[in-house]
Amino acid sequence: MGKGKKKRQKEKELLEERQIRFQIYESLTAIIATIVTMLLAIVTAVLSWID
Repeated sequence: MGKGKKKRQKEKELLEERQIRFQIYESLTAIIATIVTMLLAIVTAVLSWID
């Protein structure tokens, strides 16, 4: 019985670790997308201002 609980606990910890990693990658992706959007907006504004 003791081994079954330890195994489940270890699996749960691994799943939580993967979930945290996934959330970090998701956050980084959102930040990069925001930066790209801001750069495109700045380039568009500069090009409009030049014309």
